[in-house]
Amino acid sequence: MEETEITELIKKHEGYRINGINLIPSENRLSPPALKALSSDLAGRYGTDWYGGSEYAEKIYEKAVELTKKLFKVKYAFLTPVSGNICDLSVIFAFTKSGDEVAGIPKEHGGYPFGYEKFERKFIPLPMKGHEVDIEKISGMKCKLLLMAQSTILFPFPLTDLMERVDCETGAYDASHVLGLIAGKEFQQPLKEGMHIMFGSTHKSFPGPQGGIVMTNDDEHASMLEKYLLFSFDEGIGLVDNIHMNRVASLAIVVEEMLREGKKYARNVISNAKYLASKLHEYGIPVKYEEKGFTESHQFLLDMEGDELKKFFIELEKNKVFIDSSGRVGVAEVTHIGMGKAEMDEIAEIIKDVHDGKSAIERVRSLSSKFA
Repeated sequence: MEETEITELIKKHEGYRINGINLIPSENRLSPPALKALSSDLAGRYGTDWYGGSEYAEKIYEKAVELTKKLFKVKYAFLTPVSGNICDLSVIFAFTKSGDEVAGIPKEHGGYPFGYEKFERKFIPLPMKGHEVDIEKISGMKCKLLLMAQSTILFPFPLTDLMERVDCETGAYDASHVLGLIAGKEFQQPLKEGMHIMFGSTHKSFPGPQGGIVMTNDDEHASMLEKYLLFSFDEGIGLVDNIHMNRVASLAIVVEEMLREGKKYARNVISNAKYLASKLHEYGIPVKYEEKGFTESHQFLLDMEGDELKKFFIELEKNKVFIDSSGRVGVAEVTHIGMGKAEMDEIAEIIKDVHDGKSAIERVRSLSSKFA
């Protein structure tokens, strides 16, 4: 194949990222079989009997739904959303109307910064203590939808108490960040703790392709979601038309992987996150929530702000250690590719070197090459 400017940039990107250490909590690395599915012939195909030639594409979708319901032990699973944000929209449109109130985590406390006003909904912030809900301060709160969505999710939410204290018609849990931990049964189980709906993106702690998934055990809620997530010629298209069959096939492969290894993976992710956070703390690098063991999820939060955080973020990137600019550090990807306690020790030392103003690029290259 003839090289072009774009194919050359893709090669450079892949070399750059695979030779670094990715600690971004909202990313993961696909397994080779899942990655191969994305570039299969399915990438340019539809997956319904509206189009000829869809026999096997339809079977892939049906099998993907069957496997997903088995993994999460749910009655309904919609794999049509092409992103986590489409999942948010499907829930908001299905269960609220213009002018309704939606309660949730404010963005100042790590909540998903959704633009509710753009869709004529009113956002009601839950009372918070840092990145946790201050459950004792909730009294008399009413809303149409309780939507638990947090980008900096470190600890489980008190879902049962929330559903008892908040007067709402529908409770929905955005599992985008912790979906892989929920799949492995190592985090909370929202649909067993009072939530009517669980949804999320599929490429963070869940090591799949970018996309979305919506699940429920309730017939009525499923019927409402169908109007926005399934194709209807008679009623008109909702939020999804072409579901990107290569993504669905890739997701199904990852669901199969999680059925085999999900519990071990999720357990190792949480163990690595807690261990790396504790080692950084030992080295004098400030990490939030020491008193709570730093985290119960795949990520933890550096206790830095402003110029100090910005400088540290840039220096880490120069040494090919990637976190995000808000100070979130995640271990889902490094765990997924096989890193354990010994590698967390080395990563902690690398981060300490960068924090102390030393170059760590050779150590990064040496460590990443073992897992390339």
